[in-house]
Amino acid sequence: MFITSHIREVRMSNKIFRLNRTVLGAFLVLCLLGFFWQAGCGMQTQEIKKKSGKLEKIKAAGKIVVGTSSDYPPYEFHLLPELEDEMVGIDIDIAEAIAANLNVTLEIRDIVFSQLFDELIAERIDLALAGLSPTESRKLVADFSIPYYQAIQNMLIRTADKDRIKQLEDLRGKVVGTQSGSIQEDMARKSISGATFFFHESITELINALRLQKLDAVILEKPVADAYAFTNKDLINMECSTDSIPLGSAIAVKKSDNDLLERVNKILADLIRENKIIEFVQDAKVLTDKI
Repeated sequence: MFITSHIREVRMSNKIFRLNRTVLGAFLVLCLLGFFWQAGCGMQTQEIKKKSGKLEKIKAAGKIVVGTSSDYPPYEFHLLPELEDEMVGIDIDIAEAIAANLNVTLEIRDIVFSQLFDELIAERIDLALAGLSPTESRKLVADFSIPYYQAIQNMLIRTADKDRIKQLEDLRGKVVGTQSGSIQEDMARKSISGATFFFHESITELINALRLQKLDAVILEKPVADAYAFTNKDLINMECSTDSIPLGSAIAVKKSDNDLLERVNKILADLIRENKIIEFVQDAKVLTDKI
């Protein structure tokens, strides 16, 4: 009797043990499934974030950050010296149109011209909008929109020198200034023989050097040269005859920001079709006259 009872107890213990082991095993399986599900969801969320394009990030932030360089009328400039935070010009109007289209606020950052692409690559700005020409060297570090404005190159000289400096060939043996890192710097090196070149970040400083007779000419885009000639009556704007085809001005975006570039191109195409760019140019020229 005792032996039979003991056997029953052992059998019952074995059943309970097997049941507990089954429950424990099921619990562990559920835990593992839960862990892998959470991990999978986490990875999926990270993947979604990773795949989220630049355009979505801008919309999520509620603002677009545009880098420019302010001493380049009529593209971008300060209308009044005391209003350092306020800029006007063609590029500023375009930036405002882009922000309005995206339904986000606009932040303009005034950056030294030669540092614009560094800021773009570091993602401290979303767009570089500063009368930029899409040269082959620049295309290595950034992608560019369709051209939104076309301008030829001019040389700004002192009015007193207009009889002795009439074309690029007359700059041989002279001192010629251009903005550092600009397309005009490349053009001057290739098109002007026998000149001494002076490069500076600030166009304003180049103009001052020209007026003080430290330079004989400054190479600029025509609308920019026109603006400075209008406000400085001792200077005159002369057309540069070169064989190069103007590249036009375009907006730079960080490489791989394809969704943003596509949207910017659509906005620019609409602005061009509606003649808004022409309006921006005309408005900027009126404001330039008030500098």
